[in-house]
Amino acid sequence: MTALNDLVLILNKGWTPIRVRNVKTAIKLLFRKRACVVSPEDYQVFSWEKWLEQKIEDGEKYIQAVSCKIKVPEVIVLTEYQKIPIYDVRLTKKNIFLRDKWRCQYSGKVLSPKEADIDHIIPKSKGGKNTWGNLVTTSKKLNRKKGNKSLEEVGLKLLKKPSKPSHRSLLFDPRKKIPESWSKFL
Repeated sequence: MTALNDLVLILNKGWTPIRVRNVKTAIKLLFRKRACVVSPEDYQVFSWEKWLEQKIEDGEKYIQAVSCKIKVPEVIVLTEYQKIPIYDVRLTKKNIFLRDKWRCQYSGKVLSPKEADIDHIIPKSKGGKNTWGNLVTTSKKLNRKKGNKSLEEVGLKLLKKPSKPSHRSLLFDPRKKIPESWSKFL
């Protein structure tokens, strides 16, 4: 079974998770000897050549190359140290949803993409700005109910005070299942 778009956890040389990329990108890093595969079971490290020798068990994912099958890695570690990227997290709708884990910050309900909306805690009409501290995930229904009123006027309370998230906290979409093999590294 092929899986070029499956996700691979990339660890820095110091074994710190720094990003998530697709299998295609991970294979390129392995082939160029910029990374090695990590076995999550026993932390064994495999070079590209040794990885190609790995037996593929029934049900395991692989990529069919011209002359062989390549077992799909789940975790790789870079061979050279890269500074842990310090990203200035951009204020976007997607990042607000990820920061709030797709949970309405008034009701606590986990929302689907169709239900989710962004609310200005202090309405724009009352001087509210587009900032991390003034924007939260809410349901479209509650956002319409609140309109341009304050939380007190509508009787709503925030579950927690919103703040700017770290880049690392936005690596994973909480709606997606994180592979078991990643749990030891997170």
